[in-house]
Amino acid sequence: MVLKQGDTGDPVKAVQRSLNKLGAMLLVDGKFGSGTTDAVVDARATLQLPGPSVADDELVARLAAVPDLFPPLTAAGVTFIARLEVTSAAAYRQKYKVPTWPSDESGITIGIGYDCQFVKPSQFRLDWSAVLPADVVERLVPVLGVVGSQERLTRVSSVVVPLPAAVTVFATSSLRRCLDDTRRIYPQVDTLDPARRTALLSLVYNRGTRLTDKEPREERREMRAIQELLSANRLDEIPTQFESMTRLWDPAKLAGLIDRRRTEATLWRSGFAVLQLE
Repeated sequence: MVLKQGDTGDPVKAVQRSLNKLGAMLLVDGKFGSGTTDAVVDARATLQLPGPSVADDELVARLAAVPDLFPPLTAAGVTFIARLEVTSAAAYRQKYKVPTWPSDESGITIGIGYDCQFVKPSQFRLDWSAVLPADVVERLVPVLGVVGSQERLTRVSSVVVPLPAAVTVFATSSLRRCLDDTRRIYPQVDTLDPARRTALLSLVYNRGTRLTDKEPREERREMRAIQELLSANRLDEIPTQFESMTRLWDPAKLAGLIDRRRTEATLWRSGFAVLQLE
């Protein structure tokens, strides 16, 4: 069988699931469109399997043998968080392959949500030296450990982080550390099914592990409530806490954060299939 652009159906879904093991960040919608075509081209390059931008039997077999990027989440979980960070592979290439400065409080950010504010040079080199040239890694060292600024962004604006490098660090370093962080405040995370585990990691990846408030609006109230609900095994009540957090952000300025919390709640309740990720 050969699948190509314009094809639809369950065989296309199967290929999309396999492509996501390589970080394609595809919706599993059964439509072989431009995004799936691009992912096939990327997969052929990664697997060193030259050929046209179609999914033939040889490519399908090679993809089936590819392990999950980060087994504790599965490819669907990695895709879920990656899409929340950068939307899609196409959007990454258009907007995120160069450093960004997402907000006044954030650091210079590269790859898939990799905030340089929260990393030391030793860890940064460990994460990126295998996938970026040494001179590029050293150019980024001055923006580590500090809040971003326009001047710092300008200083590194010519740096390019290719998508395969971003996906590798995201799966092997960022998510691994995030799981460790999540275990510290939510030790029950390993007992959850992959969809719920992913929702919890997405929250921590985005908001960190702080549980104490710094201001009167009780900005960490829901994160503490999730801790209590997990301890009491009242799992069905947790999505309400994700949704309650939306009170914290102005829809006119931070609609993306509001959508993220609602999507995490949907994932907790309904699993990956409803979000076209499985």
